[in-house]
Amino acid sequence: MRFEARILPDAAVPPRIRPWSLHRIVTIVPVAVGVMLCATVAAIIVLNARIAIDEETSSAFRTAQATVAVRMPPRFAGQDTMGQAMQLAAEIDALRHLSAFVTDNHGHPVTPHAEGAALTEDQAPGWFSDLMRPELRSDRVPISHYPNVLGWLVIQTDPADEIAEVWEDFRIIMPLLALTCAALVGMSMGFSRLILRRLRAIQEALGAMRQGDLDRRAPPDRLAEFAALANGVNALADHLTSQRAENRQLQARLLTLSETERAKIASDLHDDMGPQLFALNAALSQARAAAREVSGPGSAQLDDALRAILVHAGAVRDTARTAINDLRPMLMGHGSLPELLGELVAEFAEIAPDVAIDLDCDGRIAASEPAETAIYRFVRESLLNAVRHGKARRIRIEMRRTQDQIVTQLRDDGRGPSGRGSAGGHGLAGIRDRARALGAAFDPPRRVGAETVTELRMPHR
Repeated sequence: MRFEARILPDAAVPPRIRPWSLHRIVTIVPVAVGVMLCATVAAIIVLNARIAIDEETSSAFRTAQATVAVRMPPRFAGQDTMGQAMQLAAEIDALRHLSAFVTDNHGHPVTPHAEGAALTEDQAPGWFSDLMRPELRSDRVPISHYPNVLGWLVIQTDPADEIAEVWEDFRIIMPLLALTCAALVGMSMGFSRLILRRLRAIQEALGAMRQGDLDRRAPPDRLAEFAALANGVNALADHLTSQRAENRQLQARLLTLSETERAKIASDLHDDMGPQLFALNAALSQARAAAREVSGPGSAQLDDALRAILVHAGAVRDTARTAINDLRPMLMGHGSLPELLGELVAEFAEIAPDVAIDLDCDGRIAASEPAETAIYRFVRESLLNAVRHGKARRIRIEMRRTQDQIVTQLRDDGRGPSGRGSAGGHGLAGIRDRARALGAAFDPPRRVGAETVTELRMPHR
């Protein structure tokens, strides 16, 4: 049967969504809305004012045309036609939205413009006047005295005064509108900071919970939504705390059952194999004594065979003893934890006589049986790693009791962790599991200067 591995295309992997910043959104959106609002209001003001100015100037222009048609003296009247035209031009020029003057036949002005209109136009900036000024209207009426044409009465629309009034309103309305938008943006930014501050407090509580600090709680809040969110986070923390306590109880129960089973196996091995191995050694000793009295060509070979069997029996005895010690290295009731650690150091001194092992331990330290077993196994595994893997020549063991912990620390001058499975071996994994089950903190081997340090902090409550 052949199995084929298929690789999913890149399209099957959902793209990672880039998160948006709430503070940036709350800042950018009101600013954009404020700018659009100001631009819209300005455009509406300009368009409406431009239409109104065009209508008013057109109406005034038509009225001026009618006035000139009625009051302009006829060419056969025999009166002072030029004088009356100049007077009429002055009256029209004095009106709003209009400009009137008299020119000669060559187009040169005979009467000047009214000064008020020019001054009024100067009150608005040039760009605003160009933006607001509608299409100018103009009309030329001949001034005649039969049979000659004396000049021309020119009438034009002049929206400068109306533009000045619109500019006065515009420069008051737009700053007020801009200040209003700025105030709204400031309010939105303030509210966003208030919201983000509350969210950050809840996020910090969740981060502490993620790091294992389940005693951390989200602060209470007067806002109903944030209060509900904080209550949910705190309820989650309470649930995780209860689950952690339940898990620790289950792990401690499993650990106790495991130690009980290991002790039973060790006891069975000791009770069953011990007498049998003793009887075997006794029988071999008797057989060797009897073989010495046998003479003949096969006596030497028989003695060698019996000696080899005796050596193998001793090896089986040592292996069984090691297995029993591994299954239950401590015999509770046969000594305190400091005494058992002293015996362990003495055993390692026999195994590795060239390694100097110092034990600094308070003889009054005592804990529960599972805790003492975990500490003993921690020291034994750490010594084994330092001697076998670290090639240490000097090891120091310190065990002290603080207010709420039993701190056991090992320091050695060995090579330390190699970085390839040093933190994930079976021995260290077992120590880590035991520490987690008993609520202890285990620091795997790490380099501190020229030394390798590992530590176990066991609560004694």
